[in-house]
Amino acid sequence: MIAWLPGRVARIRTSVRAKLLTSFLAIVALLIVDSAISLRALRKVDQRVEESVQVQRKIAAYRQLNHDTLSQLYGVSSALLQPDEETLDITLRQINQFGYDLDRLQFLAKDEVDLLRRVRKEYDAFLAIVTQEIELIRHGDIAGGRRLQVEQATPLANRLERLTNELVNKAEVEMVASIELSAAAYRQSQYSVIAFALASVVLALLLGYAISGSLIAPVRQMGSRLDEIATGDFSKRVQVANRDELGALAANVNRMSDELGRLYNQIEMANQHK
Repeated sequence: MIAWLPGRVARIRTSVRAKLLTSFLAIVALLIVDSAISLRALRKVDQRVEESVQVQRKIAAYRQLNHDTLSQLYGVSSALLQPDEETLDITLRQINQFGYDLDRLQFLAKDEVDLLRRVRKEYDAFLAIVTQEIELIRHGDIAGGRRLQVEQATPLANRLERLTNELVNKAEVEMVASIELSAAAYRQSQYSVIAFALASVVLALLLGYAISGSLIAPVRQMGSRLDEIATGDFSKRVQVANRDELGALAANVNRMSDELGRLYNQIEMANQHK
């Protein structure tokens, strides 16, 4: 099926050295391309891993935000039960820490701008109510503080909790999708590398077969012809399609055979005349 390859290579009008050099360069090029494809595959997998790590960070930040929301609600409730100055200060610090966490998320979760805007809006309202509630408690209006807690602070905290839960759920869905994409990218990269490696092996084998066939077959033909010449058979000719040094050598073998045949005939005729 591929027996024609050596003949095609043999008929290329160039030197044997150029053919060998070209074959070696072709194999080197295949190795370079294979390495490039492997590096590209590794880069894709690394990119997917980085995306997964980023999503994990977002999940951790969202869960921290959710935890802080519950902590604030608990802190305000504790302040109502124990309305001393230290407890009130701790509650305000917790609320401010929530604001810091939210500011940090603005840079970490740039793809959730709308949802974070809603969280910020609820947080600002919650901060205003809790601040007002703490002021009422500081002035001794415990009943007014409790009323704000039940009527406004608790519903706002619940909405904040739902929003932060939504952030966590979205990030977890994104994490699952990222893992699936990473697995798919790994499989695709693996198939690409294996396919190109197999194709490179096949091409290298074909190239080696074509080059070696174009060199070895003429050498064998000329070797057989020289054996025949050594036995005194000058009637045959070497049929070599090569257009390189081997083709020139075959032509010289044919000329040598013709010349030896002519000389042998002259010697025979001279012996007959004696």
